[in-house]
Amino acid sequence: MAVDRRHLLAGLGALAASAATRPAHAAFPKDVQTSGGTLTSPLGAPNADNRPTTRGGYVVGGEATFTLRNARILAGDGTELAGGIRVERGQIVEVGPGVTMGEDLSGAVVFPGFFDGGSTIGLVEIDLEAATHDESESADGVVTAAHIEDAYNTESALLPVARRQGVLGGLVLPTGGLVSGQGAWMRFAGERVSEATMLGGAGLVIHFGRGGTGALPNQPKSRMGVALKLRELIEANKAPDPPDPKAKKKKGDDDKPEEITRTQKAWHAVRARELKVILEADRADDILSAIAFAKEFSLDAVLGGCAEGHLVAADIAASGFLVLLAPTTTQPSDWETLNAAYENPARLHAAGVKFVFRGGGPHNLRELPTEACIAVANGLPFGAAIAAACGHNAAASWTLPVGTLKPGRPATLVIADGDPLQPRTRMRRAWLDGREVSLRSRQTTLFERFRTLW
Repeated sequence: MAVDRRHLLAGLGALAASAATRPAHAAFPKDVQTSGGTLTSPLGAPNADNRPTTRGGYVVGGEATFTLRNARILAGDGTELAGGIRVERGQIVEVGPGVTMGEDLSGAVVFPGFFDGGSTIGLVEIDLEAATHDESESADGVVTAAHIEDAYNTESALLPVARRQGVLGGLVLPTGGLVSGQGAWMRFAGERVSEATMLGGAGLVIHFGRGGTGALPNQPKSRMGVALKLRELIEANKAPDPPDPKAKKKKGDDDKPEEITRTQKAWHAVRARELKVILEADRADDILSAIAFAKEFSLDAVLGGCAEGHLVAADIAASGFLVLLAPTTTQPSDWETLNAAYENPARLHAAGVKFVFRGGGPHNLRELPTEACIAVANGLPFGAAIAAACGHNAAASWTLPVGTLKPGRPATLVIADGDPLQPRTRMRRAWLDGREVSLRSRQTTLFERFRTLW
């Protein structure tokens, strides 16, 4: 049916005139309207904190000596305490019911903060902008001596977003190829990389299954090729035998030791169990292949991913390897994760497997506590979820100064207004190695700026 253009324009003009004569906020619900012609957000204000901060996110002059009382304390190892915590010069000196002085938290929760088990935060900024991607070296499928510290961006806008939800640090890993390079445990605060690095050279990332195959130089095309290539790399880089002091030198022998490359040094460290290997595998048969490979060469290994780990939970438990667990919300969306299940963490825990939660991609690392929350909803005990999300299990494998609130440890902790695994819980304040960190981010700044629309 034809529409008269003159009538259409007249109708639009009348609509515009009507809109101009009524209050601008009239179309919005009354609970978000205010008087005076302004519109404010229905969301509560974030924890506004306008204290000056360093470029690394630490609060200038943040308290290093303080006492908190009347709190629910999640110690990090799965136990709970009622009472308080006393910190002097950045060190925890007392925890528990004996602490009765200090700031009254009125039942708020104190916990060790969250620590992620493997992401590319600090290496990636904008998904669709290649110039902001430093997580993968695509020149070769085997990049053994590369370190993520050489690419880590302490100014990443994603770090404050993670801190805002209580995620204070994590394992940052390279990706791509068969052997991706070496990861590091990083603090999500600090102006310089050296300040942010908690533990460099934390593990050499090796991919099993389809993740290890591809078209890069030195990269195999099949699972058979992955196994063969890895065995060849290990066998070709056996550390040389130490010189025999009793051996007689032949005339013309050079006294200088043979020079070895950085790549050879890395493989020698792997063979000597001085450098961990992080064996990434999601499919059940790939997990078993990774375990067999580590046992064959007596490697100091941890498993990464294990989306189908519940199918071979007994084998993982028997290996004794820690698992850097794929996000609980991993879906059965491809051939590698057809048997992914929300019950994966609970079934691994029931089998006796120790694991560390992963939050997923760098832009959603703030969802790490939600991943743990979903695991609890699907059978994982709450205490086990806290130990897996707060760095306690990771600290046991890497000897990190995080994950447990007890005397003698650096004050790394967060105050939350409720259960820290619940998405609606807000983090009030946080400290990292005895220094208070800001919970502001670009998102909270924009929220506060535009909370009143006009």
